[in-house]
Amino acid sequence: MTESLNQSLLTLALDIAKTTSEILVNQRPENMEVESKSTPVDLVTEMDKAAEIHIVKRVKAVRPNDSFLGEEGTALPPDNPSNVKWIIDPIDGTVNYFYNHPYWAISIGVEVDGEIQIGVVAAPLLHETFYAIKGGGAYVLHDGMKKKLKTNSGATIDKALVATGFGYDPERRKKQGALLAELVTIARDTRRAGAAALDFCYVASGRLDAYYEFGLYPWDLAAGSLIVTEAGGKVGGLNGDKLGGDWSLAANADLFDEIDQIVYKLSQKYFN
Repeated sequence: MTESLNQSLLTLALDIAKTTSEILVNQRPENMEVESKSTPVDLVTEMDKAAEIHIVKRVKAVRPNDSFLGEEGTALPPDNPSNVKWIIDPIDGTVNYFYNHPYWAISIGVEVDGEIQIGVVAAPLLHETFYAIKGGGAYVLHDGMKKKLKTNSGATIDKALVATGFGYDPERRKKQGALLAELVTIARDTRRAGAAALDFCYVASGRLDAYYEFGLYPWDLAAGSLIVTEAGGKVGGLNGDKLGGDWSLAANADLFDEIDQIVYKLSQKYFN
């Protein structure tokens, strides 16, 4: 029963990601500065909410008793909730979306009985959809072509490409920048692209060796974290903490412990 349920949830999530992608690409104003009624940020928020409403409506049309946890908070809890919860970020990488930078995505994680079973991350402008089903591996669809995902292996920190992200609070950014300034002298190189869900997927695909960030929310990591583990990688907090605490870390399995301790040591220096 669980296997058939998971397969039906994956099919639904992939289809919803596709239709949401079409809305966000086709209905995005060409000039957001001109089209915005108040500020450009407000217009992005409007697109965020419209996308989340679309996702919720699509799910409720076929699964009216499922619950939701979304960045925009548009869904009310059902009267008789099922054991399925959809954890959604309609636009992960909103600043990139505003600038029409292609590195943004729709992130859909599906939890069954409290455990993530489905992860879908669609990047419309990159023509890629990453997805995973618990116990079934992780894959990417690129222009309709399906490829199995596998993390890198064997890297040490001096040969690792490491990604991170920054929050919006200036004081937090100052600390994150100071930590990164030290890490960049240890790692092969670093990246900051601006969409957490895609950073997880890039670890899963071997385009990154590791990714860490402070202050992620459940909708930032629900789908991407499953995609990483199903591709053979590891996820968690720092120094044995669980994923979803203050810190989030994803890496190939060989590198995880080393970068965990490096980032943990630096976090103690700058965040305590």
